[in-house]
Amino acid sequence: MNTVDIVLALILLYGLVRGFFRGLLAEIASLVGIVAGIYGAIHFSYILSDFFSENMNWDSEYVNLIAFAITFVLIIFLISLAGKILTKMAGFAALGIVNKLLGAGFGLLKMAFIASVIIMFFAATNEEIELVSKEKLEESKLYAPVKVIAPAVLPSILREARERDLLDDESELFENKKEEV
Repeated sequence: MNTVDIVLALILLYGLVRGFFRGLLAEIASLVGIVAGIYGAIHFSYILSDFFSENMNWDSEYVNLIAFAITFVLIIFLISLAGKILTKMAGFAALGIVNKLLGAGFGLLKMAFIASVIIMFFAATNEEIELVSKEKLEESKLYAPVKVIAPAVLPSILREARERDLLDDESELFENKKEEV
């Protein structure tokens, strides 16, 4: 086990423990909250923007930004609140330990995905500027399994990154995924 393994193990352990304590319902609610918050703020912040424009004497660029931020935070808050209520209900229904165990698994997967996304950009950077030697990466037990998660889940993002030249075509990220992308 080398330094790369220790860093990845700590990230995965954090996701596991955090997911266990929060539970599956709260973990899913936080993820859904962020996605729904972005979507809702994009599509519904105009309601607050119109209200602020009529009732406040602010510049329109500030009104739109403030309306977007308030809508985003409000949606995240409401969905997180619903997740906490569902978690409490699961506890009352004697599903507390199941919720916690599933939350641990979901938290682990979520952090593995986040680590994999970071590895995607790290690998592209490491090709140009060697931050970690190839030998250390090859010796790592966790690097290869975690590395393939995001490219398997997000092939369309990789395709767009390649089209915009954000990632080099010959980067090791694409070694196994060239046929799929």
